[in-house]
Amino acid sequence: MQYGMKAKLSQLMGRATCEVEAPVPPGVGAEFRGPVKGQVVLTNAGATISARGHLSATAVCECSRCLLKHEVPLEVEVNEECRLAQIDEPPAPGEEEPQSIPILDADLVDLSELVRQVLAINVPPRSLCRPDCRGLCPHCGKNLNAGPCSCKAEGPDPRWAALRGLR
Repeated sequence: MQYGMKAKLSQLMGRATCEVEAPVPPGVGAEFRGPVKGQVVLTNAGATISARGHLSATAVCECSRCLLKHEVPLEVEVNEECRLAQIDEPPAPGEEEPQSIPILDADLVDLSELVRQVLAINVPPRSLCRPDCRGLCPHCGKNLNAGPCSCKAEGPDPRWAALRGLR
């Protein structure tokens, strides 16, 4: 068993289990609190490595309604085929861009790129701090979760008056 996100290539003759507990790799596109944890089983399949497992992390997201930061727990299943190619190795001339993730870094299998991509696609694009979030007042910007604002209620927008007659 390996702790972290790297395993020696020599351990992958058949199958290796990597216990992941490391800082979230940079470039995910979100803020995280604490490390990413989980387990990934790597199985040698010749030219590729099969990566199967589970990861958990805590993303810090901004509420789509009130803009307050809140924690979003992520539980992610990993089910990927990875290439035994250098991480920075470009595709050969005339070769199509591969669909699998490269995981080789010198003589180490480096799971950080796999973890980065899996977390990046699982961070919610929008989230709410709570299901009944009331958001911000569209006029004064006050957080309505903290109480009502002092704005007076306006009537409907006069630009829509012609459409009201269609009902």
